[in-house]
Amino acid sequence: MDPIAEPTHAHQVMRPFTRLLRTYPQIPDEALDELAAADPTQRTPMRISQELLAGAVVLTGDENLGLRAALQVEVGDFEVFEYVSASAATLRDGIETLFRYTRLMNEAADFRLEERDGRARVILHSTVPLGRAGADFQVAAFHTSLARRRPEHRASDMRVAFRHARPADASMYDEVFGDTEVRFDAEFDGLECDAELLQESVQTADAALHSVLRGHVDKLLSALDDDGGWAQRVRADITEHLTNERPSADRTASRLAASRRTLTRRLREENTSFTELLGDVRRRTAEHYLLETDHSVEDIAFLLGYSESAPFVRAFKRWTGRSPLEHRRQQSDRSG
Repeated sequence: MDPIAEPTHAHQVMRPFTRLLRTYPQIPDEALDELAAADPTQRTPMRISQELLAGAVVLTGDENLGLRAALQVEVGDFEVFEYVSASAATLRDGIETLFRYTRLMNEAADFRLEERDGRARVILHSTVPLGRAGADFQVAAFHTSLARRRPEHRASDMRVAFRHARPADASMYDEVFGDTEVRFDAEFDGLECDAELLQESVQTADAALHSVLRGHVDKLLSALDDDGGWAQRVRADITEHLTNERPSADRTASRLAASRRTLTRRLREENTSFTELLGDVRRRTAEHYLLETDHSVEDIAFLLGYSESAPFVRAFKRWTGRSPLEHRRQQSDRSG
C-alpha cells in the first residue's frame, strides 16, 4: 500500500468492523457491500456512526462488538494517519502527531495527552457521546497500536481506563488487554502510563518519511479547514479578532450575519460550541507563543483576551496538565 495514498476520512475505521460483521449471519452481505461501496471521500458524522454501531450491537446481540473489531485491525488500515504517527521519533511525538490530525478522521475527536506528577494520560474524549462498543473500540485499537510499536513492552507499564461500568462478563477485556490492568468507572476513556515511557524511541521511526508525511497531511488538514462549515468560520473569526477584543459569541455571530441563537444551533449541529472553539483557539495560540516567541506569560494572556494572567494559567493547566512556563521549559528541553 502506498503510505501517501489519499486518506479517506472515517472509512478507515469501518474496515475492521466490516471484516467482523461479515462473520455474523444476522448482517446481510448486501448491507456491508453498500457500506464498502460508499463514496470514501465523504465523512460520516460521528453521531450517525454511533447509531449504526448501536444497531449492529442489537442485530448481533454482541455487547463486545467494539473489542472484537479492534482485534480485526490490520497494519495499514488507517493509512497515512498510521504511517505519520509510526514514523515519529518517540511515543510522545507519535501520539501528539496523531492527535494533531484526528479531525481528518473524526470531527468529534477531542483527544488529549496530559501529564501530571510523573504520570501521563492519553484521553480519548469524544464530543459526541460514545456507547460502550464505540469507547471499547477506540481504546482497544489505540492500545493495540502502541503494543505493536513496543513489542517488548511490559503489561505493568500501562493501564487502560473506561468510563463505563464493568460488564457482568468482562472476560473479553482479558483477551484483548492481557495482563494490562483495566479500570472501569474511570474519569476518562483512554490509557495511563509513566510519563517517562513516552520518551521511548519507536522502532519504525524514520525522520525523512515523517517529514514528508507531515507535509502531506498538513495540506489535507488545511484543505479540510477551507471547506467551511460553521465551526471553521467561528474558529477563523475568533483567531482574527483574538488579540484586539474580548472574545464574544454575540460579536462573532454579528460578523457572520447570524443571531446568537442561530450560531449556537449551527455549532450544536456540528457537535461543538463557541466556548469549545474559543478554548481550542486559545490553547493552540498559546502553545505557538510559548514555543515560538519570548513573550511573557502576562503578555500571552493579554494576547489571548484574558484581562489578567491567573485565569490563563488555570486554563492552560486544564488543557495540558502543566503551567505555561513548565510547558515552555519541557518543550525547549526536548528540542534542545
